[in-house]
Formats: sequence, structure tokens, C-alpha cells
Amino acid sequence: MARVLLENVTKRFGSVLAVDQVNLEIRDKEFLVLVGPSGCGKSTTLRMVAGLEEITEGSIFIDEVLVNDVPPKDRDIAMVFQNYALYPHMDVYNNMAFGLKLRKLPKNEIDRRVKDAARLLGIENLLERKPKALSGGQRQRVAVGRAIVREPKVFLMDEPLSNLDAKLRVQMRAELIKLHHRLQTTVIYVTHDQTEAMTMGDRIVVMKDGIIHQVGAPLEIYNKPVDVFVAGFIGSPAMNFLDVWLNKDEDGLWLETKGNTARLRLPEETAARMKNINSYIGKEVVFGIRPENMEEYDSVLSDADSTIQCMVEVREPMGAEIYLYLLLPDETTFVARVDSSSKVRAGEAVQITLDMNKCYLFDKETEKAIR
Repeated sequence: MARVLLENVTKRFGSVLAVDQVNLEIRDKEFLVLVGPSGCGKSTTLRMVAGLEEITEGSIFIDEVLVNDVPPKDRDIAMVFQNYALYPHMDVYNNMAFGLKLRKLPKNEIDRRVKDAARLLGIENLLERKPKALSGGQRQRVAVGRAIVREPKVFLMDEPLSNLDAKLRVQMRAELIKLHHRLQTTVIYVTHDQTEAMTMGDRIVVMKDGIIHQVGAPLEIYNKPVDVFVAGFIGSPAMNFLDVWLNKDEDGLWLETKGNTARLRLPEETAARMKNINSYIGKEVVFGIRPENMEEYDSVLSDADSTIQCMVEVREPMGAEIYLYLLLPDETTFVARVDSSSKVRAGEAVQITLDMNKCYLFDKETEKAIR
């Protein structure tokens, strides 16, 4: 069973705390994605699992075996690097076979593994080429093939798609997902791209400043972010945030901006989901709404109590939809994802209705979600 367990794993570089008390279980055959901004500690965590970085504190177990002092070559893992790390003087066949030769496997076994992996990745016709004669996507496939031939318990992938162009990245995401389904091997995948995380991971680990903020299935993290950071990081375009005051009158709960430039009713069913909402009445909170939960005001269908007046700063046509970059009266900027039939132009005033049943509230001080 290729289960990986991290217990209180910490990494310091001198006085810099890169990874802080990480506790994480990667399940057998799981595709787990570590995601976060640059410098959040995700690659350092992966390198500690690989044995390429020494652990300052804590324990790492692979297949129930403590590997803190086990060298990388004996951990039964295979790593795919961001820059592919291919040997330029070797052809594709020997790049893929090199690690197996070091392990002194029989020639016929090496040949079988290399050709099986090449067939799986569709690079059988490239085995005699040198890396310089390959495209970026082909090099990436060779790097993955070199990992596959080792038949490891765990694959470690450190931003393997970041050097590819946008179209090829989308294609290779699908290829890696299919490959995981075929191989049924544990994968730990590092990326800063939240779209990759959402589309590829069985579970996502969201990190910032060396700390895990949330672990969960993609839709769980998208729909139930634990704090402002996770809410703003997962989703494209990012969630909109607005500082508001939570007030109550005879008509119910209201969210009001400073200067009362916008006033939004908080639906009863939304408030009911927030157990301690009454303790925030009269206090400032952070209001969050995703761009896809905003639309242009319709005098027949829209609720005036959920509508705000904005100025369109930028109109960005995306084909099937349009992104509107909006300026609110208090100078806050919002992004709305509206239907492609929208006729509003930059420089025009527009009324935008928010789906208040899909809004989020966060504690102003702790930035934790008000659940």
C-alpha cells in the first residue's frame, strides 16, 4: 500500500521557516495536489518526501516505513521535475533506461519497461531522438516515461506542465489524469495553478507561508473555503471581497458598506447556515461573492435588495461569456462573469444583481469563514 504520511514536518532554512508543522496523509492510489502561491512551501514539502531536502523536525512514512534517514534512491519514489532534467547527450531510450541500468536490471527487463512506457505515452517513434530534437510536450512525456519505468510506489511531480504553452498544458492535464487511472499509483503533484489543482486532484492541499490552510476535494474547497485566503485563491476569476457592516432591522439582516453606498439583504436561509451570525450584528465583516454569481439587473427577475450600482472599467470578451471589471461607489473593484449577450460597454454605469444565497461572510480579524 503506497500510503504517505507526514507528521509534524517542519523545514527551516536558517532563520526562515519554510514549512511549519505539516500533518498530512496521502492515501493509497490518490492523486493529491499541493497548491499555493510561490514561496508557500509546497515544493519544499515535496522535496522532503523525495529525500532531496533534509527534514528539520517531524517524520515521513512511505508505505508505513519511516524514511527520514532513507536516501532518495531507496524510497521507491520517482520524481518529475519542472525542467524535465533530461540528459542532453542521451537519446530518449537511454534517458528512460538510465535509472534502471543503475539498478542493474536485466537488459530484457529494461527493454520491456521502456517500450511499454513509450507505448503508453505515445512516444515509440521518438526513442532514438536526443532531447534537443523534441518539443516541450515530447520532453515532458519522456520525463514522465522515465518515472513510469521505475514502477515506483509514489510519483512526485513538481510543476511538470509550467513550461508548456496554454493549449498543450490543457492537453497534458488530461493525459496525466488518464495515466493515473491506468497506473493506479499514488501521485503527489505540486502546482501554483489553481485550475490544474481543481481539474486534476482527488484532493487539494492549499498552502500559504508553509502552513496548510485547507485539505479537501476540489468542489468542497471551492464551495466551502475555510478562510479569505482559500476563497480568493481557488476560483477563476477570483472571489470578490468587500468590507461591510452587518446590521439588523425589522426587515432582517443587511450588509452595508461604509457611507452606505451599497446595501444588500442577507437572505434568511443564508443566515441560517451561519450558526453564530447574530454575534456579528453591528460589526464589520468581509463579504465575498464569486464572479459567476453576479449578473446584470433585470427589472422583472432581479431583486432590488441584492443589486448594486457600478461603473464598468473594462469589458473582457471571453467567447461564451464576458468579464466585467467594475468600480463600486466606494472605489472597490469587482469582477462579474456575465452572459455573452451583454451590451454594456466600458465607461457605462450598470446595475449588478448578486446571488445572495451564494455569498460568503468572513470574520474581519481572523479572516476565518463565518459558518
